[in-house]
Amino acid sequence: MVMARPNPVGYPRLGMVIAKRLLARAVDRNRVKRCVRESFRQVLPELPACDFVVRLIAKPVPGDEARDLSRTFKRAGNRAMAKWPMAPVGEIAPAHSSN
Repeated sequence: MVMARPNPVGYPRLGMVIAKRLLARAVDRNRVKRCVRESFRQVLPELPACDFVVRLIAKPVPGDEARDLSRTFKRAGNRAMAKWPMAPVGEIAPAHSSN
């Protein structure tokens, strides 16, 4: 799953959530992280200024970690920019409010 939200820094950033319960061995988690970072790096010039978070929700098939990830980054970025098109710096609504 790839989530995105516009950021005020002016360039794309990447975050990852790779749960230990899905991939118990560190070598497997690191392989997935390397694949995600490489896919992100390849499409970096085409991405809008957003924070992207990749969350592993199912155990990947070995060798298939980054399948269609480049396209997913682009789609998530475009959706984020469409949802928050003119969000000025510091005015992006929080996920929840404290009332």
